[in-house]
Amino acid sequence: MRYALVHGRRSGRGGAAAVGEAATGALRAAGHDVVQVTAGTLEQARAASAALVADGVDVLVVAGGDGLVSLGADVCSGTGTALGILPAGTGNDNARSLGLPPDGAGCVQVLLAGRTRTVDTLLLPELDRRVLGSVCGALEARINARANRMPRRLGATSYTLSALVEIALLRRQPPLHYRLTVDGRPRELDALVVVAASMPFFGGGLPIAPAADPADGALDLVLVRPVSPAQALGVLRALRAGRHTGHPAVEVHRAREVRVEGPDDVVAHGDGEPLGPLPLTVRVDAASLRVVVPG
Repeated sequence: MRYALVHGRRSGRGGAAAVGEAATGALRAAGHDVVQVTAGTLEQARAASAALVADGVDVLVVAGGDGLVSLGADVCSGTGTALGILPAGTGNDNARSLGLPPDGAGCVQVLLAGRTRTVDTLLLPELDRRVLGSVCGALEARINARANRMPRRLGATSYTLSALVEIALLRRQPPLHYRLTVDGRPRELDALVVVAASMPFFGGGLPIAPAADPADGALDLVLVRPVSPAQALGVLRALRAGRHTGHPAVEVHRAREVRVEGPDDVVAHGDGEPLGPLPLTVRVDAASLRVVVPG
């Protein structure tokens, strides 16, 4: 088989390069043809990945964090190239959601002996791109942005620390007001959290949508209505345990499409990376991607 392996220099505190080298050696030792690409930026990774997929590689393997995994999903969607994942970032939520091993060696074995599974992606028509796991557009987007500015050595802890800071700031901020159009039905509300998820996990292992199925042709829209800072801490604790869906301030809706209109100063994030300001539409692109998972 023809593999292309793309990794960055920085993901996972530099670990992506080592994971990529080890995987390349193992795949070549098994008799596969492997092209390895080291990208300094996501833009370079996108250009290289698109060229390799256009060339018809069987599997595009990305070694890095959720941003690079989502980029790979965007490039591979709707093509004959499957996506392979070597988690080497801080959160690795998409790999966790797909049941991949947490270590690079285990994921190399998945590449060698796993199977392909067809899953959905989340299409953002305004941006002409897809996201694999989740799109967030409220307080959790601000938390993501703050976490991205924290030192990489903090790992997944950066999301929790950022959440505590943003929750503490709630007292000084007006409620976030939204107009949502869910499968054509409009609704206005104040909300702390607005997440459209195809995968269960985000934020470094938080099960934001514990019942989400990446292959059911629907997204889980998770909403948290405004609560006090003390109550927000309670929701965060419940979220860490996957029990937040029973909280009275939490709603979960199944949908195929949601348009999110909200505050101008909120930058929506997809799989941990900034997407752009609202409004944005998130639409399920059903069965659009093949991904290598454990057999």
